[in-house]
Amino acid sequence: MKRKFLSVLLTASLVLALTACGKGSDDSGGPKSASKAFDDYERPAVADEEEVSIIYLISNMTDESNIRCEQQAAVEAAHRGWDYQVINYEKEDNFREYFQNAISQQPTAIIIGVTQSFDSYQDLVEQARGAGIGIYSNDNSVIDGVISNSTMDNAEAAKAIMDQVVADHGAELKYAVYELAMSEVMTLRADEAKNYAKDTNLELLDSIDLASTGDLNTAGYTIAQTWLQQYGNELQFIFCSADTPALSAAEAIVQAGDKTGEKTFVSGVDGGSSTWSYIRSNTPIKYTYSQPFEYFTHMTFEVINDIQVKGLNPGDDGCTISKAGEYMTAPGIVTTAENCPAAGDSIHSVFDFYGEDPDDEDAWYNWTDGPGIYEVTQ
Repeated sequence: MKRKFLSVLLTASLVLALTACGKGSDDSGGPKSASKAFDDYERPAVADEEEVSIIYLISNMTDESNIRCEQQAAVEAAHRGWDYQVINYEKEDNFREYFQNAISQQPTAIIIGVTQSFDSYQDLVEQARGAGIGIYSNDNSVIDGVISNSTMDNAEAAKAIMDQVVADHGAELKYAVYELAMSEVMTLRADEAKNYAKDTNLELLDSIDLASTGDLNTAGYTIAQTWLQQYGNELQFIFCSADTPALSAAEAIVQAGDKTGEKTFVSGVDGGSSTWSYIRSNTPIKYTYSQPFEYFTHMTFEVINDIQVKGLNPGDDGCTISKAGEYMTAPGIVTTAENCPAAGDSIHSVFDFYGEDPDDEDAWYNWTDGPGIYEVTQ
């Protein structure tokens, strides 16, 4: 029985966004005039629909989460008729240079995907805002001058995983946690998983920040090996703050002879074709928290449309966000073998079309512009 992604789970901000389309016009039906500045920076420029230009700064396009976000961004831009460019800065060392390059192109808005040490680039955010460019985070974090961020509640995601694990395996598990202190979102996940043991019969055996140990794939595998040797069958569960090290940990468990995770199983966070394939195949990965990256991206484009096309300010009637720097959140879903998607499924079906009508031809999740709808791969 597939677990339903109920519409009642949608946060108020997302429901508001879905009803905001078409609002914000003046009595003549035209776009509302731009208001005065809404934070400590120059108000981002308001552009005609056909003149909007977007640059998306994103890293590591081998990660499916980034691939999905970027593909949805391309769909959004194509559907709206906006000029669109993606800049893959590949390594954190390149971020400053590529961010500066994006600013020099004077786009309407710059979207920034997950990046490390975002607060160290405060000067570039200030430079961009001073030039009238809107700066938006997508599944990232917010620093001064960033207008919005669209993401999930990362602590709630970790709690949902832990709740499901305890429901399935009992409340006396012994477990360890892979931390990834490279960004705020990863820290929130790991902290919730570690703190979950307090005032329970669960026992936290160990935790480690993989970001400090080198390559995540190598570290995930090596640390799992070390823990299996150190704790043996006492270690029943490894919570991983992301799917990438979870896949590596699962390989280490398989190599140790536990091919189906009978003795030690793993959970990840993110969701994606590789992880879902492992779950379908009865490997040590038994859980992941699947994130609606497409919804995050859609919400970001909705904010840009409100602020820089309609000319609304945060808090205006019909504006998706109520204040500058707002975090918009959408819930994901705990994925197990019971509700794991199949290859070829629409990515939106993973989330039961967000509690909406899957056959609504005008709904954003049925847009096929540009690269089209992302499909689950084998």
